[in-house]
Amino acid sequence: MVEPREEEFSDVSEADMNAAANTSPDGLSYVADAARDALNEKHGMYWRLAWNVSYGKVIGEILQTPPKHFFVSEQLDYDRAQTHSDYLPEKMGEIIARAEEWVDFTSLGPPDGKFLDAMAKGLKALSDSGRPVVVRILTGNIIGMPTDNDALALALCKHAEYALPDDTNLKIWIGSWRKGTTWNHSKIIAVDGKYLLQGGHNVWDPHYLQKNPVRDLTMEAEGLVAEDGHVFANRMWQYIEKKEREYWNFLRAPGWVPMLYHSRTGVCQWPPSVTPYPPMYERKAELVPLPEAIERGEIPMVTCGRFGSLHHDASTANPSDSAIVAMLKSAKTSIKLSLQDLGPIAIPVGGRVRALPGLGWPADYLRELGLAMYERGVDVHIVLSPPNSIPSDLSATQANYGNGWTCNDVAAMIIRSIKENVPEADEERLGGLVGLNLKLAYLRSSKGACDWENKEGKSGNHSKFFIVDDICYYIGSQNLYVANLAEWGIIVDSADQTQKVMEEYWNPLWAAAYENVPETERDCNIDEILGSLDINRNDALQDLTPEQQEAALLAKKAAMAGGSANRLVVWLKSAANLRNADGVGRGSSDAYVVISVVDADGKVVSPPQRSRVIDDGGPNPTWNETMFFEGLENPHSCTLKVKILDKDTLLGVQLKRDDDLGSGSVDLGTIEGNERPDKERCWSRCFSFGNRKPAKGRFQDIEVVIKDGKNEDASLFLALDACGGWRV
Repeated sequence: MVEPREEEFSDVSEADMNAAANTSPDGLSYVADAARDALNEKHGMYWRLAWNVSYGKVIGEILQTPPKHFFVSEQLDYDRAQTHSDYLPEKMGEIIARAEEWVDFTSLGPPDGKFLDAMAKGLKALSDSGRPVVVRILTGNIIGMPTDNDALALALCKHAEYALPDDTNLKIWIGSWRKGTTWNHSKIIAVDGKYLLQGGHNVWDPHYLQKNPVRDLTMEAEGLVAEDGHVFANRMWQYIEKKEREYWNFLRAPGWVPMLYHSRTGVCQWPPSVTPYPPMYERKAELVPLPEAIERGEIPMVTCGRFGSLHHDASTANPSDSAIVAMLKSAKTSIKLSLQDLGPIAIPVGGRVRALPGLGWPADYLRELGLAMYERGVDVHIVLSPPNSIPSDLSATQANYGNGWTCNDVAAMIIRSIKENVPEADEERLGGLVGLNLKLAYLRSSKGACDWENKEGKSGNHSKFFIVDDICYYIGSQNLYVANLAEWGIIVDSADQTQKVMEEYWNPLWAAAYENVPETERDCNIDEILGSLDINRNDALQDLTPEQQEAALLAKKAAMAGGSANRLVVWLKSAANLRNADGVGRGSSDAYVVISVVDADGKVVSPPQRSRVIDDGGPNPTWNETMFFEGLENPHSCTLKVKILDKDTLLGVQLKRDDDLGSGSVDLGTIEGNERPDKERCWSRCFSFGNRKPAKGRFQDIEVVIKDGKNEDASLFLALDACGGWRV
């Protein structure tokens, strides 16, 4: 369902839209031309914003983790468990370090491990060069798994080995966002409108760089195509700035400051003296006609993305969806897909897999795959992630690459879509498609279902890659299962480049997953597929039992689609009797508060959050702001920790370590109304918007005693709300 019109994204003039309608298809294959036509027809207002016909050069081989030789000859072993794919974070850091003017980095979540180290190293190299580079780092803000932008800024800018100097010429902004169930899922590194790295890789060390890693793809490119990555990021930064300005405008008003759960954004900057919000990237180069670009060695590329809930009109929303449908519809001979899944996130119920509420199968993609086979005799070959593939030593709730559907399930849904779209379809002919035109397999290497030395688990697939007619391919961040996220990818339109990628990736992948597997051991059973066509796999769950709700939350969390629904709102009001850490004659303390939630073992379970600084606030500063803690597991047994500090800076320069003004805590098990009835669904807002007062009966006022070893009569005044109650 499309939400009410809120963001007006199109700043393209009527002349620009007319130009888009007349974009020359010269030099495009019929596959890319079909995508361009669909984009022009339905999404002209997003031309050069969310999609474009551009060009560039593909650099080197397609970037695989683990590298391609582990598909065909070698096995991952303990000697290489921590080094097999180190080249990828090193490549990311090296591209960042090339910047002369601008870096854009987008990802689902913050980097960790070697990815974090490589980014910090790249930023340090930039800083040491003295070049005044703008750096924008943007992540999603997943429900229940919020991004701590301040912590990421400290991790990158004050890295133990690659710390930036206080007088760095870099200007760095770190932001995160979501609107409803949409957040960033694109994976882009764009530098100076010249260099580009994009694909499916997240930047998580345990998932990609350790034992039994998930497999994924990224491409490196150079040329004008990189500008489209910058411009795509612009739109998300505009949303962050818009929402942040709305929030701070409320804070300037007297009294209660309302804020809705529906959207969540955050931004911080480094050094602290730079402006609160980053500038927008402006295109610098002009496109030349495609034939001219091809003549000088460039490859045609159609960039295409989607903004999910940020779009305001269903009729023009999500351009990349239309481009993908058009590509599949244009196929004449073959479609080859390497995907995590085609089915929605699901849980086992009553002996079979059921989609979570609100989710379903991608009807448009299934229709075009089915009709391509039935009407045009196209061969459809699909490699999927085995259900419940878990990398490294992670648990099933930390990572799960595979939504639970089998190859038989996916095949049955494709055949079923033919019956739905061709009512007179010949049953015997439908049966003949499976195994002849339609072939599916789980990801394997030449070493089997798991190429890890001791055969623990299965190798997962996180690629978002497909080839049409061996002349054109898509690589990007967009899964083909239903997920209304912000995505971006590239259609690479070159038969020669497609053949090269097939030799580097697809051919060994398909040989290991299907061709070299004995027929009796393959992953599709024709009889089971044809015998299950009447099963309605689109019957998403509706009213969940408490046990099913828990399973659903765990499945979403593992798929990075959201965590626990338990939330806590902290209304930070004021403090009283704080000591003056600055000393007599030097003004008064510039107080701020850091609040965190810890479990019974003292482990932080939700990223700490920091209030704004009250300059010269004296002993009784007032903040009157709210903080949101989401995805809390077993919050009844958790403790809210508060710490008040005095900011010690002069003209934006940190003078010394901030003074500790004292700490306190609240046992969350004592909050009134923290229990929720099993059958109650609490999606209600925690505030009565517009009346500047908390919704009646929700908040509990609490006075926290602040102890600093010197003055025990200081107090911090809070109000807490369990948002309708927590599930145990």
